[in-house]
Amino acid sequence: MSESEEGKLHIKVVINKEKTKVLFAEAGSDFTDVLLSFLLLPLGTIVEVFEKHYGDKAPVMGSLNTLYKGARNLDIVHFEGEHAKKHVINSTLFESELCKLRLNVCCTQPTSSSSGKSYDGGFIKSTASCIISDDLRVLPNVAGSIIETLSTLGIAVEDMDGTETRNVTFGLNEIIALLKESLISSNPLTALIFPGRQMILATDGHVFLNQIDENVILRNTKRMILKVMLQKSTNTLLFAQADCDFVNFLFANLTIALGRVEWFLDSDTGLKSVDNLHRSVADDSNNIHVKDWYTKDLLIKPTPTDSNSYSHNQYRFLNFSQHMSYAYVDGAIMYMVSDDLTVAPLGVTSGLSVINELKISLSDLKEVKLQVGLEEGLSILKAALTSTTALTDGLIKPFLKKQEREQQLESKSY
Repeated sequence: MSESEEGKLHIKVVINKEKTKVLFAEAGSDFTDVLLSFLLLPLGTIVEVFEKHYGDKAPVMGSLNTLYKGARNLDIVHFEGEHAKKHVINSTLFESELCKLRLNVCCTQPTSSSSGKSYDGGFIKSTASCIISDDLRVLPNVAGSIIETLSTLGIAVEDMDGTETRNVTFGLNEIIALLKESLISSNPLTALIFPGRQMILATDGHVFLNQIDENVILRNTKRMILKVMLQKSTNTLLFAQADCDFVNFLFANLTIALGRVEWFLDSDTGLKSVDNLHRSVADDSNNIHVKDWYTKDLLIKPTPTDSNSYSHNQYRFLNFSQHMSYAYVDGAIMYMVSDDLTVAPLGVTSGLSVINELKISLSDLKEVKLQVGLEEGLSILKAALTSTTALTDGLIKPFLKKQEREQQLESKSY
């Protein structure tokens, strides 16, 4: 392999006869490994990659951008040391796995074994070949008949008439663009080949808890108390007043790998393409030749294996029945959390400043205490992936709906 070819990935894409849409792609293990590596990326790392690559034009990922910027801009004096802040905004989890790949979006250098002619593979067997749909379903290349494969992809035989096959090369820029489209589009391959034709993702906001062990749910009897300031007349959230527990929970979200979020939410995050990618690995009937059970488990629910207190305990952030064994921020002060999850120190003057800027009368304000447990935490996490009003969509709206149902039941009882 020539030096210019190192760090380049090649796939074949099949395009419909109108030349407007990618029907599917055929890829080797090197490209498929890079695609699967998206599941190992911490949420904060994804924001960091986009900011470095796109600058001011970085795509908006729900409320994660503002959560990340809030953590980055929060003065170091509010963190439990420099190492705590660094772990939140510059997580290096799974770096050793990413370095095995020919390309990775974190820009870490590949090992010599992965950059040469003989590629040992990262996650699937090096001899494996895969079919990848436009919405990132990954299938083994012709596990059954060609007709069956097309049917699984939802492609009718007649749709293959007049199709065109193109060879497409991916470098680092294209891989980062693919990651971006995977998070904002339901047909990322088409979005790359035919810019402007992508379909934007939509989410219903419903949260599933299927993947959370029942015993974990039963143990989560403790609730964090969040004081939210609402406008009485509209029930609009102005900001929330939070202690260090809730801020630690929010910042922990930035350190969680995308695949782990998928596992928490049962491959139903509202990010359709990433949901499909995760299901492709999690579905036992879909044999895409993952190397071994350890690798499969790593992709389905990425969990750090070292004993470092932060990386080892970060995934326990939903277990509120015990005191959190990690701490990112100082617990001596209160914090203001905005609807888009921006975190800042809270003072009387800063709170009044927000109210004055919105030109809301103090008589039109009300303070509501809300409990945040496992279900509410997951609801906020899911909303943060796609909504710039994560607290409203993940906490306030469910609370108001529940309150309305209780009032209706109470009125019926009389």
